[in-house]
Amino acid sequence: MSTRSTRSGLPGTWVSKVAGSERHSLDPILDPASVVVVGASADPAKRGYQILRALGESGYRGKVFAVNPRGGEILGREVFPSIEALPEPVDLAVLCTPAGAAPDLVRACGARGIAGAVVLAVGFGESGTAGRALEAELVAAGQASGVRIIGPNTSGLLNLPKGLNLIGARGIRPGGIALLVQSGNMALALMNEVTERSWAGISVCLGVGNAADVGFGEALEWLGEHDDTRAVIVYVEGFKDARGFLEVASRVSRTKPVIVIKSARTSDGAAAAQSHTGSVAGPYDRLRAGFRQAGVVEVTRTDELLHVAESLAHQPSCSPEAGIAILSDGGGQGTLVVDALSESGARLSALSAATQSQLRNLLGPAAGVSNPVDLAGAADADPLVFAAALDVLSADPDVGTVLLVGLFGGYGIRFAERLGEGEAQAAEAMAARMRQRGKGLVVHSMYAGHRSAPLAILGEQGVPVVGSLDVACRCVTELQARGRDVARLAWPAAGALPDESTRPPVPAIVAAREENRTTLSEPEARALLSDFGVVFPEAYLVSSADEAAAVVERLGRSVAVKAVSKRIIHKSDVGGVALNVEDRNEARAAFELNCGRVAARAEELGLPREAPSALVTPMLDRPLMEMLVGAQRDPVLGPVLTIGAGGIWVELLADVAHRVLPVTDDDIRGMVDELVIGAMLRGARGQQAGHIDGVVQVATAIAQFLLAVPEVQEVEINPLFVYSDRVAAVDARVTL
Repeated sequence: MSTRSTRSGLPGTWVSKVAGSERHSLDPILDPASVVVVGASADPAKRGYQILRALGESGYRGKVFAVNPRGGEILGREVFPSIEALPEPVDLAVLCTPAGAAPDLVRACGARGIAGAVVLAVGFGESGTAGRALEAELVAAGQASGVRIIGPNTSGLLNLPKGLNLIGARGIRPGGIALLVQSGNMALALMNEVTERSWAGISVCLGVGNAADVGFGEALEWLGEHDDTRAVIVYVEGFKDARGFLEVASRVSRTKPVIVIKSARTSDGAAAAQSHTGSVAGPYDRLRAGFRQAGVVEVTRTDELLHVAESLAHQPSCSPEAGIAILSDGGGQGTLVVDALSESGARLSALSAATQSQLRNLLGPAAGVSNPVDLAGAADADPLVFAAALDVLSADPDVGTVLLVGLFGGYGIRFAERLGEGEAQAAEAMAARMRQRGKGLVVHSMYAGHRSAPLAILGEQGVPVVGSLDVACRCVTELQARGRDVARLAWPAAGALPDESTRPPVPAIVAAREENRTTLSEPEARALLSDFGVVFPEAYLVSSADEAAAVVERLGRSVAVKAVSKRIIHKSDVGGVALNVEDRNEARAAFELNCGRVAARAEELGLPREAPSALVTPMLDRPLMEMLVGAQRDPVLGPVLTIGAGGIWVELLADVAHRVLPVTDDDIRGMVDELVIGAMLRGARGQQAGHIDGVVQVATAIAQFLLAVPEVQEVEINPLFVYSDRVAAVDARVTL
């Protein structure tokens, strides 16, 4: 059984190896040497029969036992009356029984030395209060008895290379794609799609169900070490430990592509936040940022899922220095591909003059020989021209991946049957040449649905054949992106989260707790953040109108007067901020009016009365840009950094980028690049560039502050004024 530990206040995680052994802790469960079907049945309509039948049909070489209180014989196997009556220890039990029986059966498994149990029944945490209580009992039974649990509410387990079929599905082609899913219907749909729409196959299918014990992260870790798996498709509805999954995925994705499709992306059930950082960053926004950091490929369209997975599984990724080349037998589709790739941000190959000259000599004067390359009818009489053109094209050093577009695989159908033989020869040659050169090939064919012999040759050699032009474009785009992902440092490049237990108490936070506050005043927030390197403009804390007037007179310039409150953080929303205050009289009036408005609002809310006070700060020059820099603790991801357009534009533009902490300076610069305002910060169209180094410095300080002070839920600088040579933090908020 794997050992549990704790990660910085986040949910429990696991130790992947059994102490003193190279065997993974999940091996007896996902690759068992023996299986017992508890609840075995002679009724073909029941899972207890279907699984016994499937184990026989799939060629499982381990020992199989059956348990049913009635005893007897099913499908030629002796049926034992109980788990206790089994003649020898077993690795894995499959519980084909009602939900209520599961906890006691798990205890019986533990007493008999069974390592794991697959709990198929529904009626647990997904079914309300009583179901949640039953699931808690099930988990407790497993922990007490040393039995790992798959499920409950799971579709089962399939390990095709070992012939282990605990799902009961038939006719599934074996191959290198693993499925890690939270839905039985999605598992079945993907397995059917692999068989019907591609030449790929399945290695493992694991339904985590409610993931009460074994979850996505631990299962993905096992698949990362599974020799027969080349890529992993993950369908998830909700993570119990999203950060744990990302940490595992960041390691696994270095060697095996991980492709995720998540449902419930548009959920609006997040709790209301007290800062803009929270209000503009929904849970899914933060999660998808984490996917990118971990090298996970996220797909939102089901029609893309399979073909992206098989492309990444079987084709080499594109070198970061190379681009994508298009080889088409029709100009229109080639142009559409260029548009789609350009809009996705993919880089197209710039073909050398020598490559273009060779293509011209091969294809004739009517062909297009830049990128896209248009055969212009050169292959109509001899499809081997495809192979010859691809040979020239793929030799260009700026070509890392080729997308072949058009009728290939259909010449023998569309024009003359004899052309099919030439297509078959071309298919063999193209697959061999690209494999030899270590470059990726994806084929779009309008005849993909016909599964003709030339297309079968490509598919059987790992070349994806795709009927949709858009999906084919997504495949090559991801091959290029994977080249970049593998070349960069794995997340978390900046190291593990700090040990929060070692930091001494922060006096301002202790005082806030004693006063039952969840917010710090602006002066308190400024003082704390200054210790971490955030530079604020000068400010003077005053407690009377006379003091405010004196500060204005001493400064001799226009100022802002901001009422200070320990509990009302959005002071401008209640009229607590006055700008462009010019003289003593205006300062007196601003102090009285602003503090009065804040006090009135506090009284409306039933908050304790505070002595009036205000910050007086010199007015700043108009900045090039106003930004937001903030961070918060996501309930499942942990600390997350957010930057974006700030000031009055926060909610209007919602132009933000997120990263799961920890981050590096390069990560923060990548966040700036994602923003719409990023181009303006870099000085687009001859405009003065903003001080991006200053933005990075403030973002780093905010990230370090949140990581170092565990009591803080949210921290935000908004606005951060960005100038050409500096930045200025104008306002600060800290929520506990």
